[in-house]
Amino acid sequence: MIELMVQRSIILLLMMVVILTGCKDESGKPKIISSKDKVEMVRIPMISGYTKVGDPIYQDFYMDTIEVTVGQFKKFLKSSGYEPESPIDWAELYKYSPTDAHPMIYVSWLDATAYTKWAGKRLPTEAEWEFAARGGLVSKEFPWGDDESIARDYANYKGTDGKDQWDETTAPVGSFSPNGYGLYDMAGNVFELCSDWYDEDYYSNSPLRNPQGPSTGESHVLRGGSCNFNTDFLRAAFRNYVGPSYSSFNYGFRCVSGFPAAQQ
Repeated sequence: MIELMVQRSIILLLMMVVILTGCKDESGKPKIISSKDKVEMVRIPMISGYTKVGDPIYQDFYMDTIEVTVGQFKKFLKSSGYEPESPIDWAELYKYSPTDAHPMIYVSWLDATAYTKWAGKRLPTEAEWEFAARGGLVSKEFPWGDDESIARDYANYKGTDGKDQWDETTAPVGSFSPNGYGLYDMAGNVFELCSDWYDEDYYSNSPLRNPQGPSTGESHVLRGGSCNFNTDFLRAAFRNYVGPSYSSFNYGFRCVSGFPAAQQ
């Protein structure tokens, strides 16, 4: 069974991405370009558990370096013929994300999931999202470390006192410095949807859980803070939630590829 899952994982990964041999990001980590939506992705070496003798078990996956943009989502709509459950008010959307380079907003969890299937990817689990957001740092408050005073270098959020033109509205993706894994906007800009159902005691038993597993509610996880929330919401551990059909100007998403890590 395990052998079959490994084979399926390899085949699926090859179908989902075009690997650029020898191509690496600034941090020296391998990167790929996804085949359908042409987005750069980086490998995230996530520890999913430990062996009986204490050696780490890695469950690597690839994550988009940027949030899905307005331009990418428009391409999906034109190519797939998908119709959102609630029609998108483009005039309202362009008030906050005025160009194709801005993050896609007013998108529900159902819409985001439809996009990921079209692109041959999926939404990240909550554990994957947080691990990636920390960028290789351990026990730090924010994706860049503990120094809140440099938040503006890494995040678009409420309270920059006019130091940039995006206070309380979205910025083009990738406008700020990336974290240690080369991922942009893991704090601020828009809250990002995860595959998991929200559960208050998410971390009580295990750092991982099945995204289709039992839940105490009917909402999905949101992570990362947004352009209209202050630095308290930029913390790597901050959690929020939203119903699967709800959308807002400060909700967006990014994709990952590879099978999610099994619960330990």
